[in-house]
Amino acid sequence: MSLQDYIHFSHIGDDFIKDKPLLISKLVTQHKWSQKFYDKMESNVFSVAYNNLRYLDPIFEKTLTEYKKIFQDNIEIDEEKTKNESFCLIQNDECNAYAWHHHDAKSKGEWYDDSPTPLISSVYYIRLPSGSGGIKFKDDSEEIELMPSEGDLIFFPHTMLHTPALSTCREYRVSFNINIFPKNL
Repeated sequence: MSLQDYIHFSHIGDDFIKDKPLLISKLVTQHKWSQKFYDKMESNVFSVAYNNLRYLDPIFEKTLTEYKKIFQDNIEIDEEKTKNESFCLIQNDECNAYAWHHHDAKSKGEWYDDSPTPLISSVYYIRLPSGSGGIKFKDDSEEIELMPSEGDLIFFPHTMLHTPALSTCREYRVSFNINIFPKNL
């Protein structure tokens, strides 16, 4: 099977976001305030501040609804853990994040032994100006790059290696990464 066989694209749009410019402004402001910490960290992905989470509630709701519609597995979702383990990535030509990674806590070593393992990973694209990079996936035999559109939601196995592609845009590319966790498993 090809990598693309494991990836599911859904265009859920953004009309459910009450005030998209405000959401983007809040996330970009948090990104700028967080930048002083990026030098100490290995990435510029950040947890969304508690006071900004309410602006993302519609995205969580749409993502979980879409997950249930697509996968129909009747697994109860731990919404609190899912929110707590979700992250925002903002990048442009001056601030790119490029690091192959996956979300399989059990294969990352001892430090992650008590970390929860998601059912699946997803990313929702809030803003993609011209020149935004897409997303890359790879395994031992294949590497692919996909270019989503604003309002796209991509589901993929939490064990799949992935990275955002480099952005050449001056404006900020904004994506929201949601790892979906089961309850009581």
